[in-house]
Amino acid sequence: MVPGSLTRSPAMCRGGRIGCVAATGLAVCLLLSACSGTEIPSAPDPPPGDAWTREADSMEMVYVPGGSFRMGRPWRREARAHRVTFGGYWIDSIEVTNVQYERCVTEGACPAPTTCSWGEPTFADPLMVAHPAVCVTWQEAADYCAWAGARLPTEAEWEYAARGPAVPVYPWGDELRGDLVNSCDVHCSHSDMRVTTFDDGYGRTSPSGAFPAGASWCGALDMAGNVWEWVADWYADYPTGAQSNPTGPDTGTERIIRGGSWFDNDEYGFLRSDNRHPFEPRASQDMVGFRCAVSRTGPSD
Repeated sequence: MVPGSLTRSPAMCRGGRIGCVAATGLAVCLLLSACSGTEIPSAPDPPPGDAWTREADSMEMVYVPGGSFRMGRPWRREARAHRVTFGGYWIDSIEVTNVQYERCVTEGACPAPTTCSWGEPTFADPLMVAHPAVCVTWQEAADYCAWAGARLPTEAEWEYAARGPAVPVYPWGDELRGDLVNSCDVHCSHSDMRVTTFDDGYGRTSPSGAFPAGASWCGALDMAGNVWEWVADWYADYPTGAQSNPTGPDTGTERIIRGGSWFDNDEYGFLRSDNRHPFEPRASQDMVGFRCAVSRTGPSD
């Protein structure tokens, strides 16, 4: 068994459930739940009823079946639409939380995110243990995922988990819904971006997964809003042709964050699932967190 890998349990294991809605008649994704058993199967794809968890941090994951979709936007040069195809993989159902990150800190594999390059840390706040871990750099996010037996998702994997084959504008559909996302609305501390027509109940971050009705086609939560999320790729313009399992350029100066945050509204399209934003990889801000992914055939593939 691979250290830190996913483990499997019978169909009736504790907390298991189907977590996705078929957007185009395709097979639904599976919510991965807290259970234990044998290691990742090599084939076939997980059947309905199986339940999964990541051992190191008890993170629930959703399975994203392999497929193809149109990534990007037709009118954006740096994000031009192109066809992407890949095999199945798992992605965290929610953003990594402070209480999960604390396990990595306790084991000495991660530094405690008690300071930020911008904003206010939440790691030491006992009232925010279920909120996303923020004020982590790209490398710290990547190190956490490696400690957990996973990795950061590629940019293409992140967008596919958010949009799927039907490619909606937002994870839930084509219309912005202020009740399905934690964004900068009436309670937001960022007055320049505050939208007073929405009230999500939070002034800053919310607990990870607090908006279940805003789930993506595969059951991933908070793919819009709450915190921006690091992905694995260096930033560069998208290629013009079709790609298979893309991992982005080999080098660069900026990494990429996706999804928007509590600090943003959608004036500049920040909450759109096709939006991408270059970001200094050494920055550690209180609007940026992350989630992890695992390849279909194992954590390091």
